[in-house]
Amino acid sequence: MSASRAARRPRAARAPAGAVQIVVTPGSGEGRAQAIARRLAALAQWAETCPPGASHIVCIGGDATLSAAAAAAIRCDTPLVPVPNGFGNVFAQVFGYSSQTGAVARLLEEGEARRVDVGEVKRPTGEEFFLSHRSYGFLEHIQQVAERGRQQPRQRLLRYLWYYGVAHRFLFRTRLASFQVAIDGKDVSDDAVLVTVANVETYRGFLPLTPTASPIDGLFDVFVIPRVSKLGLLRRLLFLMFRLRGRWRGVTIYRGRRVTVTTPWRREELRVRRRALPLLVPPGAFDALAHRTVEDAPPVERP
Repeated sequence: MSASRAARRPRAARAPAGAVQIVVTPGSGEGRAQAIARRLAALAQWAETCPPGASHIVCIGGDATLSAAAAAAIRCDTPLVPVPNGFGNVFAQVFGYSSQTGAVARLLEEGEARRVDVGEVKRPTGEEFFLSHRSYGFLEHIQQVAERGRQQPRQRLLRYLWYYGVAHRFLFRTRLASFQVAIDGKDVSDDAVLVTVANVETYRGFLPLTPTASPIDGLFDVFVIPRVSKLGLLRRLLFLMFRLRGRWRGVTIYRGRRVTVTTPWRREELRVRRRALPLLVPPGAFDALAHRTVEDAPPVERP
């Protein structure tokens, strides 16, 4: 194998039984979409073929990297140890994971092995896991455009401003697509402009669309904005971002186990895999999540 090809593969430590395996995709969170896609493809292949027997799988990266590595943890029934290294780190924030070496070492010594839910997307090419959320529509398109190439700044504040700029251009120059949504076999929307299917609190601390979503309740929280004008969509998102009074008007949050989203380009079926992922969590983090209360919680509907 050439050095250039080897550099694109995730680095995984192959160790004797009982040892820790470490996997990392270099460049997580830098917005290098094509390179990261290649690395994630290699990581997915590793997740399907890595041998069992490790005591833990330590994964260093962002949400996409963690989701890909989760397949190995599920297949081998080996606790996953997330080490956040990306931009969003939505799943890692839920349990309070740290990227500090000392904290990771303490977690390996003192952590609690628990099982949590994961999302699964059914596609013609096979199944794919996700730990945090899947978005369709406006937010998905912003992310795709903003992360195209290597143009994003690395500094967090500048990165936010970059996304705002992309959102402004997209909102006023592109027609909003519409989506059909069904939950547990029942149609809930036939003309949505934004859909987020969440296993955890989405965009925590920035744009909390699903503040009551939990990876231990066996259900998705599904955030839906029905057909509105572009200015109406912007108004709803700004109200949510700045937590203004009335921010839950004009949006709906559903809860269910199976979700089907039909877009102009594809149809995806998503389901909750209840307690599928073995996870090593900081002491007390799981119980804190189980007893968490949400102030000013939005109304949640069951279809």
